[in-house]
Amino acid sequence: MNIRIPRIQMPVSLGMSRENISIQWKGWQAPAITDESAWHTWDDGGGSMGNFWAWGEGGHRGFITDTQMQIMYYKSWIYVFNNYNSRQMGRQKLRLYAEKQSGSPAYKNVLTQKVDPKKEKYLRKQPGLQKWVTKAETEIVEVLEHPFLDIMRAVNPLLNSCLMWMLTETFMGLTGNAFWWIRKNALGVPYQIWLLEPQYVTPLIGKVIDEYIRGYIYRIGTNRLFFDIDEIIHFKYPNPHSQVLGFSPIIGLSDQVRIDEKIAKYSHGVFKNMARPDGALEYEEELDQKQFNRIKREWQSVYGGVEETGKVAILHGGTKYKQISMKPKDLDYLKGGEAIKEILANGYGVPIALISPQVNKANQDTSYLQYMRDTVSPKLSLFQQTINEKLLIMYPETKIFAAFDDCVPDDKAFDLKEKESNLKTGYSVINEYRKEDGKEPHTEWGDKPIMLSSMVELGSQPVEPKIPPIPKPKPKPEEGKDLDKLADKIVDKLLS
Repeated sequence: MNIRIPRIQMPVSLGMSRENISIQWKGWQAPAITDESAWHTWDDGGGSMGNFWAWGEGGHRGFITDTQMQIMYYKSWIYVFNNYNSRQMGRQKLRLYAEKQSGSPAYKNVLTQKVDPKKEKYLRKQPGLQKWVTKAETEIVEVLEHPFLDIMRAVNPLLNSCLMWMLTETFMGLTGNAFWWIRKNALGVPYQIWLLEPQYVTPLIGKVIDEYIRGYIYRIGTNRLFFDIDEIIHFKYPNPHSQVLGFSPIIGLSDQVRIDEKIAKYSHGVFKNMARPDGALEYEEELDQKQFNRIKREWQSVYGGVEETGKVAILHGGTKYKQISMKPKDLDYLKGGEAIKEILANGYGVPIALISPQVNKANQDTSYLQYMRDTVSPKLSLFQQTINEKLLIMYPETKIFAAFDDCVPDDKAFDLKEKESNLKTGYSVINEYRKEDGKEPHTEWGDKPIMLSSMVELGSQPVEPKIPPIPKPKPKPEEGKDLDKLADKIVDKLLS
């Protein structure tokens, strides 16, 4: 894990302070806090490294940029929204696939299974998988047995797959970064994944563009570990200030996070009787300290506490009790938390309807579809592309790739309307949809388009339908003659 470089001095931020770490192979020494003038430059005059403040001290430029502080803000609405996202990540299914020529085995002695057409269509449409899904005439199969799948199921002795993904998303939501330490066996094959707390990790920056990141330092207290670049999988959110480190959502929401904290403290003070008392005792005469302490002690012992609520107070000697109510501006201040909650929810991509009990089921279903499409699906694309580029290259197979299942639920009403329109216009045939559903095709008419009779080729004359002649109705018998015949029969029968 040691980085074999002759000498580098670089600016880093570890914990709550800035330090310059000087690494020297075979006997390096990390000095204490040094002159901050070297924070943005190399010690040999090699030029400015650029602004590195997104991993710096708390409160820099008005933002919450210190990672220790970002972790401490895992409470209140930040906890609610970040935890909601992490729970969704723990539910997602990551699978391993391989591309092969149609009719040929993917890999020898590897268990695979065919992918249904709907899933193959979904995989081929993803932009992040175009490097691994190259040709339309090839076939995609799911790999069922592989060392990668083993470490994804049993991550390490402390974490399983669900906890690993939840914790990864938690770190991303707090600091914008997550670091996986990949432990390898003697053959160089990964066999364990360990999550490194991002508040203790700092990248080592090189001088050459091809070696921009030389490795990573992991430090807790005075203990330091050095990792080569191929030992760490670094997930990060896009950062306009640094391409090395991710951008924490808490940095972008710094103002709202601080206001939410102040509202919480004020609310706590109000309800714990610290911001204002419920009432006051007024005396005509001035009290000395001894009298004040005695009256306060006696009043608290008789009327203090929830269990004493409702007791009747008897005042004498001109003593008056004055009720102190909350001012309207104080109530407005507390109600301001709703606006802050909505901004924080938008920052974490969580629709308010998903956490509000007053919303009906139809709105919740719509919000959930929007949430999975606009928030969770992009996160999955980021994770799976990083895994394909950084982790799966450690295995000898070259045509394998990982992908999450499609997390966006089907919009059944839209799908039904689309299929109906495609069938009526001749765009699709019934056997295409039966194949997607895994059903046997109709052999007689399933491959023929069904079109409305009113649809004709552009520029052609419509063919008038042949209308069969309407048969003439049979003449009805004259009603008068029939009645006369019936009357004659009745008379004959009566006279006989």
